Amino acid sequence: MADVTTREYTDPVRVGAENPGWADWRALITPQIREQYKRDGVVFLRQALHPEWLLLIEMGLQRVLGTGAQFKHKFFQGESGEFTETVRNFEHSFELQRLMYDSPIADMMSLLLGSERIWYYSDEFFIKEGKGNRTPWHQDMSYWPLEGEQIASMWISLDPLPRELCLEMIPGSHRTTRYDGFSPKDVSVDPTAPYYGEELPPLPNIEAERDKWNIVSFDIEPGDVILLHPGVLHGGGWTPEGGRRRAITIRCYGEDIVYARRPASRPTVPLTPGLSQLLKPGDPLRSPWYPQLRPVPENQRTR
Repeated sequence: MADVTTREYTDPVRVGAENPGWADWRALITPQIREQYKRDGVVFLRQALHPEWLLLIEMGLQRVLGTGAQFKHKFFQGESGEFTETVRNFEHSFELQRLMYDSPIADMMSLLLGSERIWYYSDEFFIKEGKGNRTPWHQDMSYWPLEGEQIASMWISLDPLPRELCLEMIPGSHRTTRYDGFSPKDVSVDPTAPYYGEELPPLPNIEAERDKWNIVSFDIEPGDVILLHPGVLHGGGWTPEGGRRRAITIRCYGEDIVYARRPASRPTVPLTPGLSQLLKPGDPLRSPWYPQLRPVPENQRTR
């Protein structure tokens, strides 16, 4: 773990910082950024999304919260730090569908990952209104039925956040140990309680030993984005009394991603019935659950 816990993280490119308003996404995904993503699994881009795309996300959030069709999962349910999570909102929101097809998000993923073709994997809202607990440390890849290199998550906050309340990450941890996930129903008692409880080693208690890990975060404004490899150890910040943190993570993948099995004791996330019956390990991850975003399908083109 030495390269993860002791190497000093550098943030060499904050391309949009000198530009008022929003930046041209084509200028943001430089060779330097692509190399940083491969090495650290974490890059931060300032003002990558125009305010109108943020408005579309906010409209999508309001639709998702207002529909009874979307399941709204509660972390720390019934406790003072309770917060809401909703997964795979794409199919419940016309606004998020247009975001995926019309905004530059999939184009940024394509350039970052070096894949002409890009597919949607999932999206996830985190809504923390008032005092909200941390999202426990974990790696997303532990929960997902896939393997490969061409994959990224874009974390977008609708609210300004100081770094101590923002997403936190451990650069380079996608290249080391693959841990078990945490068990959502047990987070109040033990944030490292295993999700599967077999095959994968248990999560370390990072929050209890923060000084042993190379933890990074950022002061973030609406329009800034964090691009994160789903194998990177990360955890969400807390919110103080009277605070608000509404964020969405959008996950996309490229051509080298294949289906992979996970331990059989629990389902993978998000729940995708039938996938294991249609694909075998090593098959390209192709399914109606994961629509192609780039090139834009003919029936979704707006110009």
